[in-house]
Amino acid sequence: MNKKILPLLLSLVAVLFLLESCSPFTKVYSEEEPGVNLSKYHTFNWLNNATIPKGNSGPQWLTEGTQAKIRTAVETQMGHYGFKPCDDKPDLMLHYHVVVKNEVLYVPDWSCGGVFEAPGQYDRCHRVQPIHYQEGTLIIDFIDTKNGNQVWRGAAVGVLNDIKPEEADARIQAAAEAIFKKYPEKPIPSTLQ
Repeated sequence: MNKKILPLLLSLVAVLFLLESCSPFTKVYSEEEPGVNLSKYHTFNWLNNATIPKGNSGPQWLTEGTQAKIRTAVETQMGHYGFKPCDDKPDLMLHYHVVVKNEVLYVPDWSCGGVFEAPGQYDRCHRVQPIHYQEGTLIIDFIDTKNGNQVWRGAAVGVLNDIKPEEADARIQAAAEAIFKKYPEKPIPSTLQ
């Protein structure tokens, strides 16, 4: 193999591994309000999400169908923790946000010379190659209905490039599952299948 091509291929493989690793999410996190006993909550309902027609929130992710899929995926996970939907005086109000951003990852451009000075060394070229991609974040908030305070937040961040519509449902489901793995309470074993 040409010595100029090998470093470029290694860089591309590293980028592809980063962007398409086993998990479709680059970061999953949660945070809870200190001192709040989350086990005291048993019922929930949804706050209305405003539909954003344009801008950085990604209109393709905020269609009525997608919003229903997000709610269904979250409700499925809520059921695993014993939460029940409730229209009359729920313990929690749920809210979600979808944020879509254009991002750039810079990787070394090994094709700008490629002459080996010594084994394992490359010439003094220091150019970088930009890789453009879209990053999406699904954020889920739990809000105490008695005092209006946010008591828990979970989020999953992942790369959205080249997702086909039929893959979006699976990605939404996987994001909800990943977020709830960070929930501090334990799921009810009989609800998991």
